[in-house]
Amino acid sequence: MYKNHKQEILLVLFVSLGASAIYSTLSLIRKLLSPQGLAGSTTTINQPVVSIPWLDLIYQLVGIGLALVPVLLALYLLRQDQIKIGVIPTWADFKIAILIAVGIGLPGLALYFTARQLGLVANVVPSSLGDYLWTIPLLLLSALRSGLQEEIIVVGFLIKKLELSYPKLGMVALILISAAIRASYHSYQGFSAVLGNFVMGVVFAYVFIRTSRVAPLIIAHTLMNSVVFVGYPLLFSA
Repeated sequence: MYKNHKQEILLVLFVSLGASAIYSTLSLIRKLLSPQGLAGSTTTINQPVVSIPWLDLIYQLVGIGLALVPVLLALYLLRQDQIKIGVIPTWADFKIAILIAVGIGLPGLALYFTARQLGLVANVVPSSLGDYLWTIPLLLLSALRSGLQEEIIVVGFLIKKLELSYPKLGMVALILISAAIRASYHSYQGFSAVLGNFVMGVVFAYVFIRTSRVAPLIIAHTLMNSVVFVGYPLLFSA
């Protein structure tokens, strides 16, 4: 049966991170045109939806769950093509993940703080969810959601589908496309976020092409986000 892999790529992206890239670009333009400019703007990643704590918890959990539907769609489409991308982790994946998280996470933090001094990025607040019993578990779930969503869709699914759609694309082109899309949906944070996530995207795509496994990327991404998401509320509640 004939399958249009190009259409599948577009559909999965535009119900997930492709749509985020569009809104992210508009958000960056809005910040640049605002009276306070990019440097004076604040971006909060995990923020309340409603003021009632228990109801907001439900909103947050529903949001995380619905964000994973495109991930399941991507995995379903790959399974139809009998393609495996190594989602289930092994011990070797954890070792690779820790190396990646340390190698990218620390320079990433240094880039952010340097960019703040230069006015090239907005003030990024990882969480304003408050101090509740469920705050840390919820932030960890949010970190995992990002890891699953980004690495399965923009790395595993995208690269494998591009290989089927455009067999002549080389490794460099595949890596650059994946990294560019990753950078685009982080542009709401500012220019340094675009650069940092592009570099991260290059490394992650390269590792996937060499290993055909997204598990170490999911783990590394979740670890980095967990440190930022959880460390922030712990630091400011101390």
